[in-house]
Amino acid sequence: MSEPTQNPHFLSLSSLLSDGVFLADRAGRITYVSENTGALFGVPSSELVGRHFGSLLHPSDRELAGHALEQAVGTRTGPLQMDMRMLRQGGAPFVGRVRMRLTDEGVTGLVRDVSAGDDEERRLQAYRNYRDRGLALLYLFTVDMASLPADANIHAFIARGLMEFTGARFVTMSEFDPAISALRHRHYEVEPGVVGRVLSMLGSRVEDLVTPVSAEMVREVMSSGWVRIESLHDAAFGSIPRPVAAAIQQFLGIDRFFAISFVYGGKLYGTSLIALLPGEPDPPLEVLQAFRHTAAIALRCRALENARPDGV
Repeated sequence: MSEPTQNPHFLSLSSLLSDGVFLADRAGRITYVSENTGALFGVPSSELVGRHFGSLLHPSDRELAGHALEQAVGTRTGPLQMDMRMLRQGGAPFVGRVRMRLTDEGVTGLVRDVSAGDDEERRLQAYRNYRDRGLALLYLFTVDMASLPADANIHAFIARGLMEFTGARFVTMSEFDPAISALRHRHYEVEPGVVGRVLSMLGSRVEDLVTPVSAEMVREVMSSGWVRIESLHDAAFGSIPRPVAAAIQQFLGIDRFFAISFVYGGKLYGTSLIALLPGEPDPPLEVLQAFRHTAAIALRCRALENARPDGV
């Protein structure tokens, strides 16, 4: 059987379709894209050939796409359709609807931009996509947490889960120390090349950062659960000087923050700060609340384990 890319009828048909057409081998390497596909991603179609299909996806959606493909390979039932966040040249995200069929040779697929159209319809569709994706990630987060080793860094694990869910620029995790009424900063989830610059601005290691909080602040944090904030200075309870906070926020290109608290049984176990870029949507609050509750249970269990005497 001849390769589709050598078939003039296939090439003619793919050029007539309004959707982008692509072919990929079983390893996920792109072997052909139509001109419309290249236009969709903002690059000449020839530059996409040879790239892995996953490189076209938003980093936070790559794992979900991999799980869906693995399931499809196992069942081989009909075309597979997914709505995923994809990246244009320069990193601009959009919602792409991918419809593909698996063959012995690899994947034949169509992709279209479904983020275009009526603003309200687009907003609702994006919200549903984000919510459904968040629920799937919450399931994986819960499963992985159940098998987390006792000596694993629980704060790093939660921060990574929140970062994957929200697509944040960075996520911080702090532990509440009631003995001194302060938040002890335990983990910053951020790109390795960025954290050094941020810490140099702060003039301190993450482990040395302590933010005193008053009893009134604690009550407010516990009752609100989450809050949307536009200033890093305010999000850090004023513990970072305003000029330093503004410089960090500008350096990272942060648009806004979500501050959440981890509360269980009337007790505060910690907080997290989620920093979002201008192009990222607000996380669906019902899913964020579910993440928050799941993480609070995990932090409570870890605190109880740490409080036990050795050997008990």
